[in-house]
Amino acid sequence: MEIDIINLISTVGALLAGGGLGMLSKSGRIKAKSEAMKAMSEAYEMRITSLHTIIDNHNQTDIENSKRISELNHALNSKTDQIRNLTGKMYSSEQEINRVQDLLNDAKDTIIMLTEERDEERRRKEYYKRWRCEKSTCEDPEGRRPPNSKLATETYIHPEKENLTIINLTKNA
Repeated sequence: MEIDIINLISTVGALLAGGGLGMLSKSGRIKAKSEAMKAMSEAYEMRITSLHTIIDNHNQTDIENSKRISELNHALNSKTDQIRNLTGKMYSSEQEINRVQDLLNDAKDTIIMLTEERDEERRRKEYYKRWRCEKSTCEDPEGRRPPNSKLATETYIHPEKENLTIINLTKNA
């Protein structure tokens, strides 16, 4: 059995020496370096490929986002045009309302003036009615006489002169 152990030791030793020498030799180092470089370049290649895939996805997303922004801008422009149109209609409606309000104010002023005129005429009528002449000739040297005794102490003043007196009194005050 000694031969077998010796053969075994010599075979193992040769293998170890050959592998060890291969590792220690320049060609072994170059081979190991080249394998490491190959593995590193494959890793870089995989990383670059994955980055290209990511960039392509980002580019696609950018294109979709640009399309969406364009659609939203178009919708916004459409809404802006609609708002401008409605604002113009509202402005013209406001102008029409103001015009009608001015006409209404003028009509109210006219109504107020006519109402005041009517009231003044009614007041004059009532005054003349109180001071109507009871005599058939109405040429009383003392002036008109009231039909009732309540006005017996008053003297007749023509309404226009009465208004002038009131106006003069207010101016002097």
